[in-house]
Amino acid sequence: MADRRLQVFHTVARLLSFTKAAESLHMTQPAVTFQIRQLEEYFNTRLFDRTHNRISLTEAGEKVYAYSERILSLYREMDNEIRTLTGEIIGVLVIGASTTVAEYLLPKLLGEFQALFPKVKLRLKVSNSMGVVHMIENNDIDVGLVESPVSNKSLVVEVCWSDELALIVPVDHELASKDTVHISELAKYPFVSREEGSGTRCVVSDYLDDNGMSMADLDLSLEFG
Repeated sequence: MADRRLQVFHTVARLLSFTKAAESLHMTQPAVTFQIRQLEEYFNTRLFDRTHNRISLTEAGEKVYAYSERILSLYREMDNEIRTLTGEIIGVLVIGASTTVAEYLLPKLLGEFQALFPKVKLRLKVSNSMGVVHMIENNDIDVGLVESPVSNKSLVVEVCWSDELALIVPVDHELASKDTVHISELAKYPFVSREEGSGTRCVVSDYLDDNGMSMADLDLSLEFG
């Protein structure tokens, strides 16, 4: 119902990239360019300056962007109010999830959600925890599920569940026979870790910090993710 040209413009202006906007909107880049051109023709002025493969908002573009923020926000508010009033839940829900959450927790939950709300179309974007937080900050997704603590105080954060990490070693490893292992003992052995930005990596790093150590104290033989 909201003007598609305004939606496309708002996304391009927010990301300052036709390519990224096309990916976010699931459109081709020529289609995005066409929508922007139509809006510029409607206002009879340029909304973007294009120089050296980069774009920036013109003065008119800045004003349109400010109004588009308010217009699209009001549209979403109106849509939600009417849907709530009529009891109809419909639309698109874009979810971002860290790798572990997406692989092990979401399949069952998304199936149950679809059974309850068949008219809601789900889209899932997978990244590490830091990537999911960035997607939320850039309004690329509606909700994000991550494993690590979120430091951005402007975001609403809810704890959904808790999990535990376990140390894994080969059966013939000398640590395998121990009931407990002190964190300092890990520095003696090659260690396999997730990449920076991963929730698992963040939790391990925080645990090391709490015990007077850091990732630099470990012998990182393999980093993956």
